[in-house]
Amino acid sequence: MTKAPSALGSGTGTRVLICRGCCCGTERKHPAVDHDGQIVAISALARARVVDCVGECAHSNVVIVRSGNGPSVWLGGINNPAITSALCDWLVAGAPQPPPQVLQSRVIVRRSEAVGAGAEHV
Repeated sequence: MTKAPSALGSGTGTRVLICRGCCCGTERKHPAVDHDGQIVAISALARARVVDCVGECAHSNVVIVRSGNGPSVWLGGINNPAITSALCDWLVAGAPQPPPQVLQSRVIVRRSEAVGAGAEHV
């Protein structure tokens, strides 16, 4: 998968990891999603990197957003054009905290956070 270069994305303080590991971003699990188009759209708005499995397969497709020095926000179920569009709108706004209401139900608590292991940062 390739991502489009972007003048806007390269200069922002917002960083995004897009999981495309064992099940996120696969046509087998999510056949109706334009996975490549999603990468292109996100990459046009933020410094994005496609990564292997982040270990939250129950929530695929997972996207991790970090703006400035704030905490990383893990989002799951980024699987349809409306949610991808909401994510992109949030990125355009600089990904302020908290995420907009439409994305609130997509925020995931990572297994390691649930057991007190602490959070990794993007």
